[in-house]
Amino acid sequence: MQTIQIDNAELESFISLQYGNDKTTLVNDFVKFVKTELIVNDVKKGFDEIEASKQGKTKLTSAKDFLDELKSEY
Repeated sequence: MQTIQIDNAELESFISLQYGNDKTTLVNDFVKFVKTELIVNDVKKGFDEIEASKQGKTKLTSAKDFLDELKSEY
């Protein structure tokens, strides 16, 4: 469990106006934000891997090879 301390009058005002005492919607929207950031980070990681491959720093595995590898473990 995490507690977030907000010490920014502009943000506090926005949250108060947007959500009032509706903590459930505030938490749900925050969870959506965090999940979106996780996806964005995964996509960025993928682009970084492609760039590293273009520069010869790493070799990309084809999707078929990756799926074959996953299947072979079971």
